[in-house]
Amino acid sequence: MNGRGISDKFIADLKEGPLRPVLDAVLCDDTICLEIRDNYINVYYRGGSMLRIEEKPSGYSSAFDIKYCVHKTHPAKYKQQIQSAKSVLEYVEIIPLIKAEMDLYFFEHPKLEREIQQHIMRENNLTSHAKDTDYYIADIEYANIQNGSRFDMLALKWPSTSLSRKNGKGLGLSFIEVKFGDNALMGAAGLKKHFEDMESFLSMHPASKICAEAQKMFNQKVELGIINGLSEATKICIDPGQKTEFILLIANHKPASSVLKRELGIIVKTDIYRRLREMTDIRIAYSSLMGYGLYEKTMLSLEDYINEN
Repeated sequence: MNGRGISDKFIADLKEGPLRPVLDAVLCDDTICLEIRDNYINVYYRGGSMLRIEEKPSGYSSAFDIKYCVHKTHPAKYKQQIQSAKSVLEYVEIIPLIKAEMDLYFFEHPKLEREIQQHIMRENNLTSHAKDTDYYIADIEYANIQNGSRFDMLALKWPSTSLSRKNGKGLGLSFIEVKFGDNALMGAAGLKKHFEDMESFLSMHPASKICAEAQKMFNQKVELGIINGLSEATKICIDPGQKTEFILLIANHKPASSVLKRELGIIVKTDIYRRLREMTDIRIAYSSLMGYGLYEKTMLSLEDYINEN
């Protein structure tokens, strides 16, 4: 299979075949989410992959990263039971045990940016007000080995007006970079590096292929029933000719701190920024009061943010 997506058989087995317990687990627990990869799926908990299921010629393989059972403060309670699981269904049955081990692991090794990604996905895809936001999340932790791209999130921009929601064609693609706290804005993996990476990627690789992948992944999620308010009959179409968005989502920035305004001020004066904004609309996300719902009206340009703060 070329690009992201799973086979029709994989979809059928999740909906009504031997993998139905996996889908039921996802549908009944909004602390976990199912993400579609290249011929396999990842089930995430708190931003960590708790289960990988891959289609093989002879059936399906399942795997759990045993590193989540390695702890500093307490011995693993359920490592032996988790290691003894062999089949997909055996893993599904011990999800509560897997969660317990991952909770302790994340207590010792916090991954707050990844947890926030899953919160954003939940609010815009799964909650009762998901249909009222202007973005759906097509994927989290997107990585493409072929072109070396990595993005925290891929979203489709679909304004929530009644008129727009009657037509699922011509939607836009947004790349979202999530940062937690002011310390994450500086240094080798700070904001400047992400602008460099995005400019390098878009100058070498047209976004059309990722548009096609995001469209396929999202439509398969809709078919599986894991996008609240969208039925299986809903099919979206991303317009590869529409200008993409590059969105910065900064969680827990301290208003009294000057670091964000300073870093953005440095970036907007660079040639990289000038070239990048010709290729994509660059925005910084504001919350609608509190929460992680994404709305078109709360997406500011970098210049507007700098001038208002």
